[in-house]
Amino acid sequence: MYVSPTPAILASSLYRVFANSRQAPDSLALWRDIAAEAMRELSMPVQPALVPWVPVVLRYRLYRTEGDFFPFTGSVRILSGPLVGNTYANADSAARAVVEVTPAPVSDVMRNVLPLWRFRTTGSPGAFTPRAVPPLIS
Repeated sequence: MYVSPTPAILASSLYRVFANSRQAPDSLALWRDIAAEAMRELSMPVQPALVPWVPVVLRYRLYRTEGDFFPFTGSVRILSGPLVGNTYANADSAARAVVEVTPAPVSDVMRNVLPLWRFRTTGSPGAFTPRAVPPLIS
């Protein structure tokens, strides 16, 4: 999976062009060079940082669902319960999926309250921890 550069990466590249230029700060040539660098940076794919997944847990209706959170993309993969192995684009969609599969009365008011993921105080990232970003389930 590739993503576009972060604002910090883009700003750093554009500043480098500005700082290394021999053109006057108000010259058209300098700003054309900066625009060309911006186009180059925005068209280059950037691989996700090689950061580890962060262990998280969600408690809903006496059920505990463990997962891992990937800070670079915000995705959550489920490590326990009926959704084990699924990866979701964000924490909210993962929490909604957990609420949907958790047994509860049909007229339950709590179904409208979305539980929050918390950091796990024990354990390490999941057993199948490739450092690449897996495909997401919306």
